Amino acid sequence: MRRGLSLLEVLVVMAILGVLLGLAVPNYLRWRAQAELDEAARSLAQAFQYARAEAKRTNSPRCLKVFPEGWALGQDCDNLNAPTQRFRQAQVVGSNLGLPVGVAFFPPHGTTDAPLKKFTLQHTRYPDLRRDVNVIGVIGKVVVR
Repeated sequence: MRRGLSLLEVLVVMAILGVLLGLAVPNYLRWRAQAELDEAARSLAQAFQYARAEAKRTNSPRCLKVFPEGWALGQDCDNLNAPTQRFRQAQVVGSNLGLPVGVAFFPPHGTTDAPLKKFTLQHTRYPDLRRDVNVIGVIGKVVVR
C-alpha cells in the first residue's frame, strides 16, 4: 500500500487555494486602504482639536493650515507655506474654501473664524474611498464622516 498524495490531489488542493486567495486578497487590500484613510482623517481631526486646545491653554491664537498632502500648525497662517505633517496614502481633494486653507483658533475659548470648514480626504490608490472632516460652528467642533 502506497502512502502520500498523488500529483492530481496536490494540484486540486493548489487550485482551490488559488481561488480562495484570489477572492480574499482584493478584499483585504481594500479593507487596509479604508483603515489608512480612517487614520488620515483621525489625524487631521486630532490636529484641529490640538490647535483649539493650544489656543485655549496658551491664550494666544493658533492656526492649522491644510494642504492637499498634509497640514502645518503654527501661530500665524501667513507664515505656514508647506506641510510639516504629511498624510500616508491619502490626500485632501476638496474643501468648501479651496486649498490650501487655514483654520485659526482664538483665545480665550478656542473659537474659530468661520462657521463651517469641510475637508474631503481621498485614498491615493482607491479614489472611491473618501472621508470628510468638518470643523463645525464658531466653537470649532470637529466631526469625521
